[in-house]
Amino acid sequence: MVKFIVFCEMTPEFLRLPLEERQSWIPKWTEIAKKYGIKTLFQGNPMGIREHTVFAFETIGNGNEYFMFQREWLALGTPDAVKYIKNTRTITVY
Repeated sequence: MVKFIVFCEMTPEFLRLPLEERQSWIPKWTEIAKKYGIKTLFQGNPMGIREHTVFAFETIGNGNEYFMFQREWLALGTPDAVKYIKNTRTITVY
């Protein structure tokens, strides 16, 4: 089992969205994680750091599925990359 603590710095475009619309993205991202066998343990708002939100994910696999999930979640390699999430920091926990 591998867990990932992911801190996300959101873009100004995301932060300008109405609260309800920002909140609607969390279930969408959770569904993408499920597609790769990744469970979202929690989402919260960290304090005292530049990132706006934090997620904890868990996978039973060896962790490779997290990297496939991350490509889709962050839309890497597409024109939508960094549209809403500017930067992430990930802590891997074994």
